[in-house]
Amino acid sequence: MSKTMKVYLARIAGFCLGVKRAVDMALFTSRESKGQVYTFGPLIHNPSVLALLEARGVKVLRDVPASGEGVVIIRAHGAPPDQKEALVRAGFNVVDATCPRVVKVQMLARYYAKKGFKCLLIGDKGHPEVAGIMGYAGEGGMLISSEDDINALPAEIGRYVILAQTTQDEERFHEWSRLILERYPGGRVLNTICDATRRRQDEARRLAGLVDAVIVAGGKESANTKRLAGIVKECGKVAMAVETEEDLDKAVISNFRAVGITAGASTPNWIINRVAREVEAMPGAFEPASRRAAYGLMRFLHESTLLTAMAGGALAAASAMVQGFPLIPAAPISCLYIFAMHTLNRLIDREAGAYNDPLRVRFLIKHKVFFFGASVLALLLSLFMAFGLGSGPFMLLLVLTALGAFYAAPVIPAGRKRISLKNLPGSKAIFVSIAWAAVAVLVPGLEQPLDPCRLVWFVLSGTLVYLRTVLMELLDVQGDRIVGKESLVIAIGEGCALRLIRTGAVTLALASISLSVPALFPCPLFVFLPAGVWFFYLSSLFYGERVRENMRLEFMVESVFFILFVSVFIARISHYLF
Repeated sequence: MSKTMKVYLARIAGFCLGVKRAVDMALFTSRESKGQVYTFGPLIHNPSVLALLEARGVKVLRDVPASGEGVVIIRAHGAPPDQKEALVRAGFNVVDATCPRVVKVQMLARYYAKKGFKCLLIGDKGHPEVAGIMGYAGEGGMLISSEDDINALPAEIGRYVILAQTTQDEERFHEWSRLILERYPGGRVLNTICDATRRRQDEARRLAGLVDAVIVAGGKESANTKRLAGIVKECGKVAMAVETEEDLDKAVISNFRAVGITAGASTPNWIINRVAREVEAMPGAFEPASRRAAYGLMRFLHESTLLTAMAGGALAAASAMVQGFPLIPAAPISCLYIFAMHTLNRLIDREAGAYNDPLRVRFLIKHKVFFFGASVLALLLSLFMAFGLGSGPFMLLLVLTALGAFYAAPVIPAGRKRISLKNLPGSKAIFVSIAWAAVAVLVPGLEQPLDPCRLVWFVLSGTLVYLRTVLMELLDVQGDRIVGKESLVIAIGEGCALRLIRTGAVTLALASISLSVPALFPCPLFVFLPAGVWFFYLSSLFYGERVRENMRLEFMVESVFFILFVSVFIARISHYLF
């Protein structure tokens, strides 16, 4: 039997399409609207997100006043039509953020109500989504929230249709629909449970079959979060509902041999990340110290930016071996420079990081004096080592450092204010890829003539770093949206970004094969093939609604540079380079 506590993260959890859309609309409206912004009732059932909106000046409007002004956002659960009309009459500009899946149920209720059908809605009494749908069903709406409600139905109800609240339990819906049909044959049954809800419930059942207990992260008022916890209990496993990592009962959790983590559809990714990181860091009651030490080392490398620096060093080492340059100082220069620039950037620009990877930001802030000093020292050391290679490498690294500072400076006129280059969509991926490739490929051999092999290696290395940076932006998309960052992923959409990565990975792989002609390029460009294949695989992990746990995925993304280094090393020992 295993002596370690295994932690399983649900493959599908967190923000669904409707919640994500509502939050994005609320954030965009709060930034663009000149007047007061309200949500009609809580936008979603998650206190962390509501606190975020409140911090951005978004207030909750619970009743329709006689008159008012500003923007009112209809929450993801929707609202009855008479309340929407009353808000418009009161003088508000109404922005409808109702989930499209909920809108579909509302329209079905209105359609069948106009046809003279009774609408039997299987849902939770008092839930705002239910109130909205019942408003569209009119006088013919009947709420079924328990088997007692089925027994209390009148002897005759005439023509009817059965609908479901989008977050209802699938098994309950089918069972109650069967009971209604047995009593009133001939009714129409429309399963309007959202696919996202169904997938999360199925995943909770699968997860419960693997573990002793399941931690369900989400708001205490969230119906779908409560339902997930209920499903886990029905599977005979312990369910622990938490809103944040602070609610974790570490003494109880550490006694389990296998723990699962899932989350409701209104739980943001940063909460899931924090809960997962805390659980993985817990010492299991039967866990050896070596495993805890290994995890602690991984966490330190991730949070200290050393992992990123080592990845840059691996790229420089691979380049040096191919071009015949000494690994030292090529790899240390790249490693030190990348550590300095990335750490300083994270220390300065902490707003998005507080949502994307709050534990890393907390770690860097706690030790900010040390990391600021270490970054400055690393930058000076990299410049000193570059100076030892000649004036050319030193000047190039100095220019790259200046461009790094210039990148964040407000120099571009934009109306009455100035913005920095980092505010331009897609600029980060371009700047990072050029900087990494220049430091790793060009700096070590700048004193020598630029041959075609080095130029092609620079382009392929830059492409590799570009794909890496776009994948990192996909990991950070929630936090970037919250603070209003215009990343490439936000500008073109997550779907387009994934297609870009896949196309780039395939292009990189094909180029590495087609350019591997010794007569043209006497360097082993085919070593980029495993890196291209690895990135193509990684892109599949970002499709759909899979949970993205930052530390694990960041290790997988950065590992591409170690794969490249190993490929070059294998090529060398097999005498390809000799």
